Amino acid sequence: MAFSSLSAPADVPGRALAPAPDVRVDFWAGEKGCVHAVIRRLFNRALDDDQLAALAGAPEGTNVDLGVYRGGLLLEFSDPAYHCIHGVARVVSRSDRLVLLVDALHIRQTAMRGRGLGLRVFSRQLAAAERLGLARIETHAGRRDDENGYYTWPRYGFAGRLPDVVRRRLPPMLAGAIDVLDLMESATGRDWWRRRGAALRLAFDVRSDSRSQRAFLDYRALRASKRATQPTGEIPG
Repeated sequence: MAFSSLSAPADVPGRALAPAPDVRVDFWAGEKGCVHAVIRRLFNRALDDDQLAALAGAPEGTNVDLGVYRGGLLLEFSDPAYHCIHGVARVVSRSDRLVLLVDALHIRQTAMRGRGLGLRVFSRQLAAAERLGLARIETHAGRRDDENGYYTWPRYGFAGRLPDVVRRRLPPMLAGAIDVLDLMESATGRDWWRRRGAALRLAFDVRSDSRSQRAFLDYRALRASKRATQPTGEIPG
């Protein structure tokens, strides 16, 4: 198994990594030594439990299991009963840059949805990515009966070029949209994408001055203002 040799991405200025209380970090059976080796090869140093839990996005009361998959660091979290929330992410090296791949984030209980839990998970991952010098966060934003990532991830600031087949369906007032983030900039675009959107491969540019970061900060501020007027119940996206 081959690994890239990177220049050491030491902690860089950014959002502080607040410890997640009651998060247990452990290893897949027999993989502890391999995990430590992969972490050192990717980051050129060891990471502590708080940093690893943050990369996973693990919220309070969950368990994080670490493993190795295709030369990358695998991070999987779930609640102890494994029926409320579940997330899978990987850290990989691409062209000597570190990328966080969000493979899955499932909030299984309907009562837990629409309350900002997904945003809190991603906020922890983004803070860790900034602090540890990662370049990008990528995901496949699905659309099925049990998946709404096609809409939620762009609201968080994930960008992706619209397929030609989608662009041909755009109404005249949205015809200039090239990236899904173009649609997120207006209520009309968001409404159209919510109804007509499709699964996409998306990426979040972690650089502090990126369009992704600006969209994320705008959305987080919007959520905070809605929360101030709707302290209970679901907060519309």
